[in-house]
Amino acid sequence: MDDSLTVSGGGSTAVATDELFVDAARLGAVETVMTEWSERASVIWRGLVHLDLDEPLVTWGVAPGRQVQETIGRLAEAGEQAGRLRVSLIESAERYGATERMIDALWAAGGRLGGWTLGWFAPAIVGAGLAAAAAQGMVRLFGIGQTPTEAWLAEHRELLSDPAFVRVVRAAADSADEFTAGLLHLPSTTAPIGTMIGAPENASVLLALAGGLGLAGGRLLVDGPVQVSRVGVGSSSPGAAGDGRAGPPDPGRSVPAPSGVGDLAERVPASGDAQIRIERYGPPGDARWIVYISGTIEVGLDAGEQPFDMTSNVHGIADDSALDDLRFAGADSGAGERAVRQAMADAGVAPGEPLLAVGHSGGGIIAASLAGDPELNTVGVLNLGGPVASAELREGVQLLSIEHEEDLVPASGGAGHPSDQRTTVSRSVLDPSVEYSSMLPAHELSRYRETAALVDESEEERLSAFRTLVADVTGDGEGRSTEWKARRDLSCSTTTTAAR
Repeated sequence: MDDSLTVSGGGSTAVATDELFVDAARLGAVETVMTEWSERASVIWRGLVHLDLDEPLVTWGVAPGRQVQETIGRLAEAGEQAGRLRVSLIESAERYGATERMIDALWAAGGRLGGWTLGWFAPAIVGAGLAAAAAQGMVRLFGIGQTPTEAWLAEHRELLSDPAFVRVVRAAADSADEFTAGLLHLPSTTAPIGTMIGAPENASVLLALAGGLGLAGGRLLVDGPVQVSRVGVGSSSPGAAGDGRAGPPDPGRSVPAPSGVGDLAERVPASGDAQIRIERYGPPGDARWIVYISGTIEVGLDAGEQPFDMTSNVHGIADDSALDDLRFAGADSGAGERAVRQAMADAGVAPGEPLLAVGHSGGGIIAASLAGDPELNTVGVLNLGGPVASAELREGVQLLSIEHEEDLVPASGGAGHPSDQRTTVSRSVLDPSVEYSSMLPAHELSRYRETAALVDESEEERLSAFRTLVADVTGDGEGRSTEWKARRDLSCSTTTTAAR
């Protein structure tokens, strides 16, 4: 566990802690100041020469001109040293970034080779898996206790939070095509097409298969329509004359503007009925909005009433691929995203009004998807542990992605592609000497809230710019907050056009 933040992206190939980037910026400022002072001292020197005061004064035995010249030299030297130190810091960050990219490329190549090998031997592995499943079924039938798989996971739970295992997951997420090639005993597609197929394409193919099963009545990863309703205060207020007639829609409760990234993370729904929170700043007609989106609530692969589930997440990742438009069955987008869009429309969000989207886990996928919609004026996204590496962003949209080193969920989106508009902040949050009770402790919202608070303490330029964006959206004024609950409608077929 470490309180230092590692910052990457945002148009830079350098990777380093935020303190290093801050120190480099300060040294740059020192270099600039020293240059300015040296130029001012040179003006003084020229003035002394013009007044014939550059020679020693007999009365006092001093030489003003000589002292000014010495000052000019020392100021110039100090500026040069500050400049050299700044360049050295940036070069070290560039070398670290280059090393990270090389390691990621090696992991990706290994993942593709491993996926192909796994596919080649898949029949034998499946046979062993069926035998293990039969053994687990017998264990459950006779009530002996934990199944072998459950016992193994309980005993090796720390493996899921190992940074090396997280890298394996990131590489494997982009390797489903290699697995298929190996399964069919075809040559590896590592070059050149294999590198063009990533997690979004793999997710889209998976949904196409699930959609075909859905036509036969299956519900595995098959999405459906959603219903959204306002929770908390009433949806309308009494008439001004007190005659019982309904007045305008209730604007929600008053809330102070979030002061930074930490406040944004604190307002993401974590429990209870509401999965979506929407805040409006400014008057109607000139409003600015923040939407907060809950993380994954149900982890099963069957689509149930809870729309914030794995089915919605897979849809969200698949949306980042052009291949997804070719699917013939199933919903066009995840239920969670459709629920958020419906809540935004009901809250009064207009297409051209500035929007800041904040999401945890699967909510981060939805927030990034909103940023790619040309019909919305999304100006920024805060992602807390969501797999958004492949998200397509519109020009000018800032995405700040906080991803813990021990969290495999962000890695499930694959390696993605670099973007000048995406800044990633990573941090180690687990203590190797501590045994954690939860399966994915690094993914918990409470830990992402802690990291978000550390972002507010940083003076790093890209992080400061995002905090400025938050202030621009809110105007540091009072807002109005509403909360919304969504549920998936299971009363009709999941394959009807209503789902699309």
